[in-house]
Amino acid sequence: MTGLNNHLINLIKLHGPIPISSYMTEVLTNPKYGYYVNQKAFGVEGDFTTAPEISQMFGELIGLWFADVWLKMDRPHKIHLIELGPGRGTLMADFIRVLRVLPEFLNVIELHFVEASPQMADIQKKKMSKFEGTINWHETVKSALNAAENDLEPTFIIANEFFDALPVRQFQKGELGWHERMVTVNEKGDGLTTMLSPFPVQEVRLPEHLKMGELHSVIEVSPMTEFITDEICKHLKLYNGTALFIDYGYTIHRTGETLQAIEKHKYANIYKNPGLADLSAHVNFKKVMDIIEASGLVSLGPVYQGKFLSDMGIEERVKILTKQATAEQSKDILNALNRLVAPDEMGTLFKVVGILSEADIEVSGFNDD
Repeated sequence: MTGLNNHLINLIKLHGPIPISSYMTEVLTNPKYGYYVNQKAFGVEGDFTTAPEISQMFGELIGLWFADVWLKMDRPHKIHLIELGPGRGTLMADFIRVLRVLPEFLNVIELHFVEASPQMADIQKKKMSKFEGTINWHETVKSALNAAENDLEPTFIIANEFFDALPVRQFQKGELGWHERMVTVNEKGDGLTTMLSPFPVQEVRLPEHLKMGELHSVIEVSPMTEFITDEICKHLKLYNGTALFIDYGYTIHRTGETLQAIEKHKYANIYKNPGLADLSAHVNFKKVMDIIEASGLVSLGPVYQGKFLSDMGIEERVKILTKQATAEQSKDILNALNRLVAPDEMGTLFKVVGILSEADIEVSGFNDD
């Protein structure tokens, strides 16, 4: 039994059952027991491996994508570059390194990291120690956006596997309507389980065509994802710029639950030993796209990650890297390519969505062919 398990049991006994969204927040970011505070999340020794940890090519191609946009925006003399959830800083380190081929862009970047964990921020500082520009750390997206408003310059935003960690609420169809799923104490009093709120919800806006879903069907919504997307769109509308969101998710409104726990690269029980496993849920990219399009900005995608990386030239990059590589290194590079782009790996599970403030810019990675 974990310390967070005991904390949540006492909290629920005192105040009553909590929404799943509150449970996710506690599990991931509780300042004493939270997963991101105490666990080694990333890499082979952690619980999951993100694309930047698989290969340097991922961060390099993301960097080149933003460099291309900067050139097509007529080279603004300053860019606020914000990364949401930087992990160990690997993506940004590869991003910055590849910009040595375009030092004019590198020299106008002011970096902003949105990171809630002090421990992860320390790791990022070591990873970015060779970066000669300004780096700012923020605990919230709003803080980073506010900092980028100071000089009216464009903002570039990258979010890789960020939105999947934001809290979701779950609603289940009952005889009287949609009831919110809550987390409560089990019958033995020593663990956690789920229950339905006895009263159907009234104030929550659910997709209209899903409201007539089958009995017992489940809908997930992420108010935080919607809020952050809306805030980013408002900012880009005022100050110009671009954004890339890369995550696993779905592209039509649908019923079904996707909340999952991952520990040591394997699925785990969501409510057992909270704080020891990562929690995440698939992103509703249809809702994200709806918000972007309602803002009047240019929406790009969604496209499969494999297609995006192929359009950006990952196969050509592989040829360059393997020319000087040993046989073992070449094998690793090809394995990494497969993991990033193959349909049965990350290639189709992960989607890429882009936002542009300027309609006359044609960018790579989102071709329709």
